[in-house]
Amino acid sequence: MVHLLCKTFLILVNLSVALSIAKASLIHISGPRIAVQYSKIQLRCMASTGQKHFLWYFSSNGSAAAQYPKEPLSSHPFSAIRFDTHGAMLTIRAVDRTHVGSYRCCATDTLCATMSLFVVSATDDPSELRPTDSLGGGGVAVLDVQSDGTFELAIFHAPLLEGEISLEREAGAVRFCDHFRHRAEECNEQRTNGVVAYSVRNATMEASAQFQVKITNNKRLEVMHLHILIRGKPIVRMDTYCVLRNLSHINLSCQGYAYPTPNVTFTYTPCLPTAMDRLSDIQRDACEKSITVPQHLERLSPFNHTTIFEVIIPSWPVLKPGIVSCRASNGEGSSSIETLLFVRNFHEPMQFRIESPTDVVLYDDTVNITCQADVYNFTNQLTIHHGGSSFHLAGEQLGYAWTITYLAHITNDSQNEVVCEGQHKNGTRVRSTLNLSIQYPSKPHVVSVNDSVNVTIAHGDAVRLECDIDGTPSPDIVWFKNDAHLRHAQGHFVRVALDEDETRATYRCVGRSRLGRATKTWYIVVEESMRWLLIGGLGAGALIALLVIGTVAWSVGAYQQLLHRQMDLETQLRMSKENVADELMTVPLSQRNYNTPGMGSSLVHEA
Repeated sequence: MVHLLCKTFLILVNLSVALSIAKASLIHISGPRIAVQYSKIQLRCMASTGQKHFLWYFSSNGSAAAQYPKEPLSSHPFSAIRFDTHGAMLTIRAVDRTHVGSYRCCATDTLCATMSLFVVSATDDPSELRPTDSLGGGGVAVLDVQSDGTFELAIFHAPLLEGEISLEREAGAVRFCDHFRHRAEECNEQRTNGVVAYSVRNATMEASAQFQVKITNNKRLEVMHLHILIRGKPIVRMDTYCVLRNLSHINLSCQGYAYPTPNVTFTYTPCLPTAMDRLSDIQRDACEKSITVPQHLERLSPFNHTTIFEVIIPSWPVLKPGIVSCRASNGEGSSSIETLLFVRNFHEPMQFRIESPTDVVLYDDTVNITCQADVYNFTNQLTIHHGGSSFHLAGEQLGYAWTITYLAHITNDSQNEVVCEGQHKNGTRVRSTLNLSIQYPSKPHVVSVNDSVNVTIAHGDAVRLECDIDGTPSPDIVWFKNDAHLRHAQGHFVRVALDEDETRATYRCVGRSRLGRATKTWYIVVEESMRWLLIGGLGAGALIALLVIGTVAWSVGAYQQLLHRQMDLETQLRMSKENVADELMTVPLSQRNYNTPGMGSSLVHEA
């Protein structure tokens, strides 16, 4: 009996726990758990059981039910709190530290939900803390710090149940003061009853970053994203632009750090390329009037809640080389930077190449070589070293490079190296070496014995043709069929098949180089017996069928003729018998001779 009572008691306890959990799941409170001081927040109580009237209770000492006052908030002289018609919505028009604590919403005496509210505040006067949305429940806030980089921040909280409060940088989970220790003169953290306070002195604008306020209370984690932005004069930078002369447009870009977001202006100053040695030594009298780029062409990159900025002018037309400048201004000051825009014939400072021949260098060739050095860094004095001799030449400006041409006649291996030397404006000499790979000439020729081949194929078959024409330089291969150029055929191999109505075709490959040409020909014929066998396969089958039918018909006719002949013989014999009988009837019995030779045997045969 005692065992049964204990078992019943345990069942009732479990049922009570299950009912309490079910009731808790039927009602809940939505809204921010971490709010920005002086912002407007709204807490909404919702129940899935159909209740429309709710009562709110508040406790600044914790979330235990015994700590809540018996009187609901509707009769409490609590400033800046409003309710909607049914009490489901609780609105705090300007939240502050007096609102920190635990809130309880009840649909009935036993159907209730609770939540804790924490408040983050900038406790120094110059700094401004604001939420990123109209209601302070978006989970994101911005702390606007003055340019001196000094600010104080506090997190107000009620007593925590197995809880913890921390402030960390999002990137790398670095603790707050560890982040500012190398970017400010001082950072302190202080924890007292109900407050976690931070103070920073003389932080730089580069110390601006995104942090997370993390609060763990009663095994529940609440997070607020906090962007700390320190005001400062813009810091700008630009890269040097180097574009090729055939490029018509480029993107101008100016990046840097600034808060608030700066106003950016671009200017472009065309200059003579020969005057653009270095930015510090540029000859301003060799430049034209500056052009201010219209600001409506600018595109500001959307870096929200950060000190990073980038402004781009897309597709700016490249007219001439010159100077590009960027000026950024905000309420903290202005700064500018200049960079050079180089237009080049090629990317490298010097270019040394063979213009002709374009394939390979052969013995007894005359090689046309050009040497170029950009006009920005080099003088027009260039020197060619070849075959033990030196040739001093003055370069001609072609585009944005000093250019010379040198003709080298190659007769032996000692002439395989050519060196071009340029005079840099800083006084040094820069060399570029060209190594020639010299080969013996060989005219295009057919490698195999025969330059014409007869090929017989069955109808419908394909054949692989190899054009074994070689030479130095390597010949270009061109294919023809019946004197028509096969544009799709390339290289030394091609696979061909004749059309259904073709019986023969001529294929040719021609190998060409600057030394001459060679030709190989294939005469392709379709084998007739095979062709008729394949093409007339169906007809041959029909012919065999006709032969079979004819043979059968002939056999039937011969058999019918044999039957007719047999019938004719039988008729003749019957008529002979009748004639003999008639003759016997006319002879007297005494004179009848039954042993007449021939007649008797015939009769006997008939019998």
